[in-house]
Amino acid sequence: MLRLYDPSRHPPSWTDIIRDGEFAAFAKNLDTEAPSDHDGHPVAAVTDATCVLFDSLEDARRFCEERTQHNPSIRFDIFDSTGRVNPPLLTIVNPLRADRLDDNPRAMRRRARLGYALILGSLPLFAFQYWGDTEGVFILPMFLGINLLIAGGRLLLMNVGSKDAERRRQERLSQVRSRSGKPDVR
Repeated sequence: MLRLYDPSRHPPSWTDIIRDGEFAAFAKNLDTEAPSDHDGHPVAAVTDATCVLFDSLEDARRFCEERTQHNPSIRFDIFDSTGRVNPPLLTIVNPLRADRLDDNPRAMRRRARLGYALILGSLPLFAFQYWGDTEGVFILPMFLGINLLIAGGRLLLMNVGSKDAERRRQERLSQVRSRSGKPDVR
């Protein structure tokens, strides 16, 4: 276990210690997103946050999967030697809690359904405003319709962003695995 920043260490930052080909696993509470140690205990302050270094991606994955089996409320994000510049290569959670992740296919389907429902729900409000309010007295239907349309569009846009981030993550993961000589298993 390595503290992210330790002023008594030389070099003090973890990013200066990690070498090319090594991987760092960061733990956090799945529900609160607060940093924790690798056993799931919250850290006292952000300055006390730690990570665990590994020589291979598979070692990091095995370690994190084992820890999430013992503590389902913990989440691990695994980064390569570039650090947190890019999104994590892998995010490991207990399989029973995988629906908590934003890029989970089930969550994406739920967001898409809700997004389309909100967009469709805005149509009757626009129709009422156009045909039902001939004197232009009520602005509430138009206001609600526009807000439903925007909310539905944002949910659909979140899915587009999640798919793009997953595609880029898969490309980076393939590059890492090709450098290590391991086959690309998804």
